[in-house]
Amino acid sequence: MTDNSTGARPAEAVSRSDTPARVAVLGAGGRAGRAVSQEFVARGHRVTGVVRDAGRHRSLGDLGVEVAEGNATRAGDLVDVLRDADIVVVAVTPFSAPPPSFDGFDEAFYEHVVAGVAGAVGAARTSPVTRLITIGLFATLTLTDGTTVMDDPDVFPPSLLPFARAHAREMTALRRLAADLDWLVLTPPAGLQVGDAADAAGYVLAALPLDRGRAEGTLGYGQLARAVADQAETPTLHQTQVAVLPTAQETTEERPAESRARPPA
Repeated sequence: MTDNSTGARPAEAVSRSDTPARVAVLGAGGRAGRAVSQEFVARGHRVTGVVRDAGRHRSLGDLGVEVAEGNATRAGDLVDVLRDADIVVVAVTPFSAPPPSFDGFDEAFYEHVVAGVAGAVGAARTSPVTRLITIGLFATLTLTDGTTVMDDPDVFPPSLLPFARAHAREMTALRRLAADLDWLVLTPPAGLQVGDAADAAGYVLAALPLDRGRAEGTLGYGQLARAVADQAETPTLHQTQVAVLPTAQETTEERPAESRARPPA
């Protein structure tokens, strides 16, 4: 079961699922990006995976993904790739594993990514509106007690706070720099795992804030990829953040997520 129902859709939110879309996945070489790319290919869409080093990710071609090299924080690297993209997915991360130290880490990293995407799309096309979906970090999820996951040192290690703050700044950047894009932040819970059992299970979208325990669940990369592709093909949520959770959780239909009309084309 998959559940992407969110109440009435805005009239402007037209389904894209009838015809193949042109999809650009930034960070296609990572686990989330690879799963998302594979899901879009399986649905018959044209997928371009953007990676820093194309030589390291030649295997994406075996999945039917066209590989392009570029830095997601630089609009100049993205203009040609995003020129014809109907859908852009941000699955990029500044490192593949937590570094021993965050000394020198730029907490504006995701702001630069949003600026790069917004600048490239703005320079390349004006109509129709591009669907932008970013994969968030569970540490930024707001809780019913008014805090965020990152505020609890028992759940989120304080040593990783610079990375969490960088993700949190992405939301501000989306509101400030991507107002003309149809953006959505899909945020998985703490656990992301590879495995056929998890990938075969369904998912639900949950409005924020969450009860604390729900943010600590486990989701498969395949479930996350389906959530991204479903919201890309048939948008129901716009310019907001929601959690992607296992099917045993409450859905946005039970507690409506914030849904805004799509920006005018």
